[in-house]
Amino acid sequence: MPDYKRLIKRRRARRDFFRGFEERRKSPKGFLFTLLFAGLLAAVSFGLRSVLRESPYLKINEILVVDQNGKTLSDGQEFFRLEARDELSLFSFDMQGALRDIRNSYPQLADISIRKQFPNRLLIAVEVREPVAAVRGQKDFYLVDEQGFVLPFKSIHRDLPKIIGVYPQKLELYTEIDSFKLERALKLLKELKEVQIYPEYNISQIDVRGYADIILRLEDKIEIKMPQADFSKKVALLSGVLAELKTTETVAKYIDMRFADPIVKPLR
Repeated sequence: MPDYKRLIKRRRARRDFFRGFEERRKSPKGFLFTLLFAGLLAAVSFGLRSVLRESPYLKINEILVVDQNGKTLSDGQEFFRLEARDELSLFSFDMQGALRDIRNSYPQLADISIRKQFPNRLLIAVEVREPVAAVRGQKDFYLVDEQGFVLPFKSIHRDLPKIIGVYPQKLELYTEIDSFKLERALKLLKELKEVQIYPEYNISQIDVRGYADIILRLEDKIEIKMPQADFSKKVALLSGVLAELKTTETVAKYIDMRFADPIVKPLR
């Protein structure tokens, strides 16, 4: 038999099958059969879900929390407290609800993800915000990360660069400061890190009070004036100036980077 005739025959057989199924479904007996079949599927599905939820092999008995570098932070209780953990099944665990709870409880986390590791472990990966500088509020200093997100001050970070001149009207914990001056200061700090000026030299202060200039203080004694723009070019040039001063064992009191040729005033 030619191939096209076999194809036509199969299509007709399929059409007749579905036509007969539709007719049986519309008949009282067919409707009852369909209803019973659907009920059987639902019962099997419900029973299987119940078995999986109650299975002792799927009960959560370990929560592993790691940071963005894969380092274990805790056993999970610090970031997520599971009530009646022995009763929770990995199969039915609500990951979206857990993510929402963690974000609400720990706003200092920049990112969170949860992954089920069958049969009985949860892996929680978190990205912890790292403070890079301190900003003065109306009374006290607060820490900020590289996006300007406000974190509580801790004495362990007291040597971080202090940014002055931002003057936020209202500074609240776990919110992002909307400030052009802070944005420029953090941008400059990032450029200084990329060429290793910081932390090789301790940056004690970044003063953004001026309209056109930014004043850095290195080692609490060297004053450096920077323009508000061209950070990459100026920081690369500053790196060369500091290297030359180190080679010649010259201690500078003042470095002005606002001109094409930097001006260096030695300490007398």
